[in-house]
Order: sequence, then structure tokens, then C-alpha cells
Amino acid sequence: MTGFIAPPRRPSISGPTLATAAFLLLAALPAAADEDPRSAAPVATNAPAAEPEAPPNPPPSSGRKALAVAGSFVPGALVHGTGHLVLGHTRTGLVLLGTEGVGVGLIVAGLGGAAVTGATRRFIGPIILGTVTGAAFFFLSTLADIYGVLAPEGGTGSPPVFLPSVETQLGLTFVHDPNFAYNAFLTPGADLRAGSVRLSALGFFALDDTNARTRLSAAYRFFGPRTSTSERARDGSYLDVEFALTNHSYGTEGFSVTTGELNLLGRLDLARVGPTLRGSFAELGLGFAYAAHRYPGIGVEANDLLTPRMAFGMYLGHSGYPRGEAMAYYEHRHDGFAGGMKVPGLGSGIAGAFGAQTRLYFTPRWGAFFDVQGGSALVGRASLLFRYGGNP
Repeated sequence: MTGFIAPPRRPSISGPTLATAAFLLLAALPAAADEDPRSAAPVATNAPAAEPEAPPNPPPSSGRKALAVAGSFVPGALVHGTGHLVLGHTRTGLVLLGTEGVGVGLIVAGLGGAAVTGATRRFIGPIILGTVTGAAFFFLSTLADIYGVLAPEGGTGSPPVFLPSVETQLGLTFVHDPNFAYNAFLTPGADLRAGSVRLSALGFFALDDTNARTRLSAAYRFFGPRTSTSERARDGSYLDVEFALTNHSYGTEGFSVTTGELNLLGRLDLARVGPTLRGSFAELGLGFAYAAHRYPGIGVEANDLLTPRMAFGMYLGHSGYPRGEAMAYYEHRHDGFAGGMKVPGLGSGIAGAFGAQTRLYFTPRWGAFFDVQGGSALVGRASLLFRYGGNP
């Protein structure tokens, strides 16, 4: 390796990249609009009704419910929305089926684009973002179908409409990676919020090696839950833009990596899609980053990376405590402790990491956070949470 390698060309933004951004904006629109009265909870009133309302539809029989659950798996794994169609929620079922169709179209377009262009650097950025977006549409629609036919009436929980002004964490992270000497990290962190602005810091400091990773970020929320001094949110849907700076020092190996990134992340409460999906949500993010690798006595090597992310989750608890949320997610980025997914064959390392996390508060102030990831390394994290301010 020679002394300095010039930074690569800025990735082009077109086609699938714009489609991904359009999805985030479209997902945001329902949160700003009035709730569909057909899916809203009934409001008590003393005014006499002009006409007697029709009695509500009776709940499905246990046999039909069981058939819907089975249908959400087979043939639901291929024909998304089957469970809801069997259950009689035709509109929701068709929306999920249409979402699957869009996802398949984006995946086919992405793979076809990679084949036609030879996966060159000039086009691979938009191709990857479009393909990951298609995968998000595909997998999130099938998970939503399964959730909708299994969830209790009213969903598994309700979203917070306010966020605390201060949230801190302190925990331990364990990493099993045969390529490095570290295993255990002390993990402190803090989020400070004021209205639409969030400032965050998160650190990983090895207890058994000379290794440290720190991440500082600033985010602006266009809409969604904020601190209690802000307007009350209708649900948990939001749209954030975030800038982050990360430095990872590998003392034992003698190099470091500094990364700057820009991300757009949106969450859509799926109650906006249909009443059976109350208590669930979907997330989709896109972004890109530049990383500078510093090698003492050698120089700097710069490279760019993409940071798309998707998740499906559910809220836990409607009132009182414990209360929180749980989600399963996929991160395409390869610069974290988990790295890229190892699989047999030539595709090893192309995919990112899969994970699951839970954030649960046992009192208004104290809670716990758990996260597991699997890629080329296995990562587990557990933290104690404390929050203050607001009315979460």
C-alpha cells in the first residue's frame, strides 16, 4: 500500500435512491394527516345519533382465525396478505400484497441493473439502496401479515407520544470475533433532546484490549414524538435526518478508522395501514458514509459505504409498566462490530448484519436495553437505562 489513496468518486444518487427517499416521505404523510375514521377508536358522546349504527362485525370464529394464521405462512410467505384476506380484512390484505409487488419489482430491477452494469462503482450505490428497499417492502409486508392475524385486539402495545429530554445508558457489550483480541466493552451513552433536535453520544471501551469506539451524532426530527414541550404526536411515526461522526481506534493492531455519515430514517406506525396492525411499526433508513483508515507510517485510505437499514417491531404495553418496544432489524453497513454476514460461496460478506433489540421501561425512570447482532461476528449488549423529563 502506498502513502495516500485519493477518496473515491461521490456516489451518484438517482433511480432506486430516489425511490427509497420517496418511500420515506410517503410513509411520513399519514402521520401528518388526520387519522382514518374507520380505524380510529370510537369516542363517547352524549349527542343522540341521527340513525342507529349497524352492529359491529362479530369476531372471527376460532376456526377461521386458525385458518388465517396458517394462511399467513402458507401460501402467505409467497402471497403476502393472505392471512388478512382469509380473516376478512380485504383492504389491508390487498395493501400488503401490493407492497410485496413493489418490493419484488425493486429487487428484480436492482439485480438486473447489477448484471447489466457489471456492478461497477458508478452505479452500485443506487442499485444496492434500491435492492435493500425492495427487500424491506418484501419482508416487512409478510411480517405485518403474520402480526395482524396473531396480535390481540388493539395490538400488543401503544406508542409513546412524548420523549424524555434526557436518556442515559450504561452497560456491557460482548463481541465474539476471531479476528480481534477484544471481547468485552463498557458501553456508556446519552441522548439529549430539545424539541425537534437530538444530540447523542455512545462509547465502546474495551475492558480486555486497547480498543475504543466513540460515536457522536446530531439529528433533526421533521415530525413525530418529541419532548413534552412540543406538540403531542398522533402516534409513533417519525422522520429524522442525522449526521454522525465515529472514531474507532484499534490500539493493539495499530490503526484507526474515522467515519462521517448522513442518514435519513423513517418509522411508520402500521395502524395507518389497517386496524389489525395496531401496535406494530416498520422502519426504513438510507444513508451513506465516508471512512478514513489511518495506518501509522503508511498513510490514509479512504472509502465510501452505504448505510441502509430496515426493521419491523411492536410496542409492548398500553399503559403502566413495564412498557417499551421490541424489533427485528437488518443493517447493511459493514463497519460495526458485527461486520458483514458470512455465508457459504461467493456471496459471503456482501450482506450486512441481522439483529433484534428490546427497550423496556419498568418504571417511569428506569429501564433496560438488550441487543443481539449476527454477521461475521456475534455481538450482545445489555444496558441499564435512565430517563428524565417529558411525560413518556
